[in-house]
Amino acid sequence: MKYICKIIILGLFLAGFWGQSHGQNEVSVLESALNASTVLQISDIISISYIDVDSKGNPIQRSNIFTIRPDGTVFHELLGSVSLSGLTIAEAEKILTDKFSQYFNQPKVAVSIVEKQNIKVILYGEVARIGVYSIPPNTRVAEFIIENGGTTPEADLSRITITSTDGKKVIFDMEKYLFSNDPVNNVILRDKDKIIVPRFKVQEKYGRLSKNYVLQYGNVLEITINEMALMETNPAQSETYVIDSEGNIFHRLFGLVHLGGLTVDKSQEILAEMAKRYFREPVVTVDVLELSSRNVFVFGEVVRPGIYPIEGNIQLAEFLANIGGLTDDADLEEIVVTRRQGRPVKFSLQDFLFKRDDSKNIFLEDGDRIIVQKRQRGFFVRLSEKIQPFQIIFQVIITGLSLYLVTKS
Repeated sequence: MKYICKIIILGLFLAGFWGQSHGQNEVSVLESALNASTVLQISDIISISYIDVDSKGNPIQRSNIFTIRPDGTVFHELLGSVSLSGLTIAEAEKILTDKFSQYFNQPKVAVSIVEKQNIKVILYGEVARIGVYSIPPNTRVAEFIIENGGTTPEADLSRITITSTDGKKVIFDMEKYLFSNDPVNNVILRDKDKIIVPRFKVQEKYGRLSKNYVLQYGNVLEITINEMALMETNPAQSETYVIDSEGNIFHRLFGLVHLGGLTVDKSQEILAEMAKRYFREPVVTVDVLELSSRNVFVFGEVVRPGIYPIEGNIQLAEFLANIGGLTDDADLEEIVVTRRQGRPVKFSLQDFLFKRDDSKNIFLEDGDRIIVQKRQRGFFVRLSEKIQPFQIIFQVIITGLSLYLVTKS
């Protein structure tokens, strides 16, 4: 009977305990626990709280502060050594609840962070600043890279590798994340993770995307022509050509061939047709070895996004016009250019066109990345943009009429 009374008293206490408002007493430690997905790590200082009953049957709360030791464990006076490093708060609470169940009926256990230690990660590859970084917990890889200087123009943003201490590897496509907001694999970094940003490999990239790539001035091509029957036994040697400023190459067999403006696949078809004069069943492959000695990268709301060679001194507005212009959804107010050194440049095509503001119409440099963002505007704003040219014409007409009436009077 005495045992039953103790359980009833404990139950009443728990009901009142869990119903108290935040901050009334030390029990607030339980209610202010961090997000259950937070991962515990070595050197974290944590609080473990649970409900106990004293020798007289009175329920009491016990709370202890622990520092997670180098071996990933804490030593609890009742449970002994418990491994917690690498677990989320929710996982730690479940393990501790199971262990406390050996001593109590339906124990209530809560784990909270008293002091969270920074984690250390390694950043390497095509980044602005290679090094070992101490960062706050729950930092995601994209935000970490951006906040620490970003990448170089040679970086392949689609193949960023995150390697954990357990050997697990994750491939993160940051380019897709930035321009489609797809969060896939934008993982939370953990202690001692290694983030490697690889160099952009033109041949590897455009070998996969050959149907979409348009050949241009400055491209270095590797052209191979094989006789189908001899491909395995006696393969032909590849030859290297550079597309000139008029879009041509001078092939040793075919002479002058215009390839500029054609896709890689289309150029293969044309060369294969020419090769029929010399081969019974020609098989032609065209690979892009190098894009150009000077290139700019264009992303976002443009008619033809891609990588473009630049020649001489060309300004941003002129360049955008030459590549086909912008889409109807482009934000004319804020076109961003990021470059190897210095801060990003924000250019307003709207001001350039209607206010003749040339202050930010910069000359492009090798490796510049031009990002044309999608505008976020309502119906009435879009309507006003459509009729703006007519408003200007109308204002000119009104001004002319006003001058005419003044001169008449």
